Amino acid sequence: MIDLNLAIIAPLAAATRFLPTCDICGAHPCINPSFCDQCRKADAELRAERRDRPAESIPEDWDRMSIHALWDALNGGRQRPTPQTTIEAIMYCVRERGLKALEERANIERLSRCDESARAQINDRIARIAEQNDGKN
Repeated sequence: MIDLNLAIIAPLAAATRFLPTCDICGAHPCINPSFCDQCRKADAELRAERRDRPAESIPEDWDRMSIHALWDALNGGRQRPTPQTTIEAIMYCVRERGLKALEERANIERLSRCDESARAQINDRIARIAEQNDGKN
C-alpha cells in the first residue's frame, strides 16, 4: 500500500517542485488560483491609481528645497502630540533635581519638542509640586 502511494505521490511532488510559491496565498502550488489572480489584478489597479495620482504632500519645488525645509513641508502639517514619556522624563528630573533640571541640555531639548498642551501640563504639575513644597515648609 505504501509503495502504491509513493508511486503516485513521487511523480506529483517532482512535477510541482519547480512551480513557484504563490505570492498571494503563499502555498506551493497555489491553492486557489482564481482568487489569487483577482487579488493580483486588484493590487495592480491600486498601484496604477497611486502611480498616476500626484502626491498631495510633496511640494512642487521639492528638488530645490533644503533638506530641513523639505522635512518641515512633509511633516509640519501632521504634528503629533508630545509623547507622555517625554513629559514624564522632564517631571522625573524636576522631582529629583528641582527647577535647575530645566536648565540641563537634555531637558532643554525635550522641552523644545513639546507642544503647547504638554508645556501647559508640565507647568501645572510643577506648580502643584511647588505648592506641596510650600505646604511642607
